Amino acid sequence: MKLSFLPGNLHMLRDDSGYFSVTVRRETILRTRSQRLAVSKFNEIRKEMERRFPADRLFREDVGEIRRRIIGDFLVQHNSLGGRRKKTTARSTRTFGG
Repeated sequence: MKLSFLPGNLHMLRDDSGYFSVTVRRETILRTRSQRLAVSKFNEIRKEMERRFPADRLFREDVGEIRRRIIGDFLVQHNSLGGRRKKTTARSTRTFGG
């Protein structure tokens, strides 16, 4: 499980040994086996940081440009013409003659 709050460089990771660690700027704040305790601590620190690092307000032009880019990427990924095989009645196992 990974959680991140990028403006404050806050991360919660689960390592291979099963421990959850909450880090701020690569400094470990908490290391525990309890997922609930780690998520609780992460959310507590994140709420504190959200007050310190408020979200930037986007202008109407920026939102429009982001929407156009997302829709364009979506349409390119889901091309209705590509990847289809032509359906035929003859198969490779069909034999003619005796």
